[in-house]
Amino acid sequence: MSLDLMAARLDLAARSERLARLEPDALRREALRWAAERDEAGLWDLTEAFLVTRGSAGARVSQNTLMSYRAGLSAFLNWAGPGGMSLLRPRPNDGYGYARHLEASGLAPGSVRVRLAAARALFAALRWSGASDAAPLTDVRAAPDPVPAWQKRQPYSKADIELLLRQADPQQKVMVLLGAHCGLRVGEMAGLMRADLHLTAERPYLTVTGKRQKRQEVPVSRRCGVALSRWVEMTPKLGPRVLNWETRKGISDSLRELCKVTGVRYVGREVHGLRHTAGTEVYRQTRDLLEVRDHLRHASVETSSLYVNHARQQDRAVNLDW
Repeated sequence: MSLDLMAARLDLAARSERLARLEPDALRREALRWAAERDEAGLWDLTEAFLVTRGSAGARVSQNTLMSYRAGLSAFLNWAGPGGMSLLRPRPNDGYGYARHLEASGLAPGSVRVRLAAARALFAALRWSGASDAAPLTDVRAAPDPVPAWQKRQPYSKADIELLLRQADPQQKVMVLLGAHCGLRVGEMAGLMRADLHLTAERPYLTVTGKRQKRQEVPVSRRCGVALSRWVEMTPKLGPRVLNWETRKGISDSLRELCKVTGVRYVGREVHGLRHTAGTEVYRQTRDLLEVRDHLRHASVETSSLYVNHARQQDRAVNLDW
């Protein structure tokens, strides 16, 4: 674990402990005041403390989750205020009204689910504090997504990857290959440390911090290993991180610009499409979903099954030569 990550977790734990250690009556009074005043900062402190104290991930809850829930809390309060919704005594249909509002706003179904999860966390925190027993979103679910999961984020083709690599600078080459060959998520790229590189091992690999803060080993392709070694040698004073971009946005902006220069489509693929390239190629070569699961570090082979559809898109139609 990096010193920066360790310091962030200690700070998170300390903030949460401050509220968790309050006497029950004191915590309840604070929560009542924040809810009555719609104090966004106070309500976020309460929600964050609940997530760390009672959440399944505890103090290991990811920064991405916290950022998503923080934005979700703000969105919910912006809707609840003008609608006259009471945070302590919501009306029976308020939770459903929020879900329908999110769907009508044009958000992607996945984004709707995240916003609803953030609002649920707020009310769970209010119940934890003793300020309210309301649970207006417990049974609320987003409407089913009519678009199949495999159609939402398309992979880059092998020809696309070669175009990107021909125009990429050394750091961009690392980015493209970490995604398209190793299957890293954008957050894993941003958090990858130089100490996580094991390029001289008999079977070169990376150690990444994935979903739910799991530490996992990822095999490195020959081309990715060469690109990584070259980049590390070029930048000995860059710092502990592999890449110079410390945020997801920095990586996304760089790939978007590279796609613009090369004429490769970015929209509908984004950085995560590189990971889809890796999964699709593994399935095309092996026709084995277990290989896809292991390479992409999926918790379930069901998640890996979408790459069957990606691969089939690239196959010849069965009746082409009839």
